[in-house]
Amino acid sequence: MNIKVFKKQRFFLFLCHFPLALMALDTSALEKKASYGDASAAYALAQQYEAQNDKESAFIWYKKAATLSLEEKTAHTKALEDSIVERLQKIERTEAVYSSFLDNYDDADTYQSMKQMITQSFDIAPYKMNYLLPATYDKVTHDNRKHQESKFQLSFQKDLVDNLFGLHESIVLAYTQTSWWQTSEDSAPFRETNYQPELFVIMPHFDTESFIKAYQFGILHESNGKDSEKSRSWNRLYAKGFFQAGNLIVSPRIWYRIKEDEHSDDNPNIEDYLGYGDLELIYPWKKHTFKLLLRNNLHFDTENKGAVQLDWTFPLWEENLFGYIQLYSGYAESLIDYNKRTERIGIGFALSR
Repeated sequence: MNIKVFKKQRFFLFLCHFPLALMALDTSALEKKASYGDASAAYALAQQYEAQNDKESAFIWYKKAATLSLEEKTAHTKALEDSIVERLQKIERTEAVYSSFLDNYDDADTYQSMKQMITQSFDIAPYKMNYLLPATYDKVTHDNRKHQESKFQLSFQKDLVDNLFGLHESIVLAYTQTSWWQTSEDSAPFRETNYQPELFVIMPHFDTESFIKAYQFGILHESNGKDSEKSRSWNRLYAKGFFQAGNLIVSPRIWYRIKEDEHSDDNPNIEDYLGYGDLELIYPWKKHTFKLLLRNNLHFDTENKGAVQLDWTFPLWEENLFGYIQLYSGYAESLIDYNKRTERIGIGFALSR
């Protein structure tokens, strides 16, 4: 196996874990590579279908990957084969559970409907990171709060339609919720929660040999669900790109704030602190991932404001459970603090990367 092919395989295996939305839009490229005998591409395609709860397609592609891997005699392929066997066994166990609940139905569609009701599956997938940081410490002193608190985030996405315009694009509905929880207080109140419903379209760059991998365009609402003086909310249109340089993924994003009436705008100068875009860098190394988020208002004077967030996830004893350390320095960690500085470190667990 030459180095160029091996690097491509590593990239597609990486996409199986981050980000899921980027992986899901390149089905045709994966199928093409699999048809040329690329076992890693077939395996990545099977994982994509499994993430979408399409067990039948996933099973087919896991078998295809197993067949192709027999033609390759490397240590990399041996590890891949072991993973394929584990995935196949997991799917078979899942189907056995379904069978224990359900009697046979003459109509296949009726059977699928009943199976979905029992398993309560509705084809959602992780979007941004899902994590719990039981222990965080902000060294900056703020009124009416403790330095120690817990922080967690829930984020998922649901594909609405694929390839509607013939561009291999996916139209996706997503939701992210981030909460700051004063667990060191006697009554343990939730200090702040930010809600981010989002609608976006993501599409691949058609030249698979290019360093440009995909484009994403969306509309994002963000608010903290409060009223009066503590109310914070804004709406943005954004454009985002995904680029690859070796193992490094670079994702710049720019946004335009949808203007509000000045009498109802509860954070009129938010752009002075968050600017008009951000830059995310993702670097996987073995079973570790490192992410760096950079944001700046690009005022190169005394009014310069920005933020840096560094994430490190590392493997634990379960396949889909990761240790997580988060560092944040700068403004606007949360909406209520958009014009306040935070210097926080947190440690905990991540369920997705």
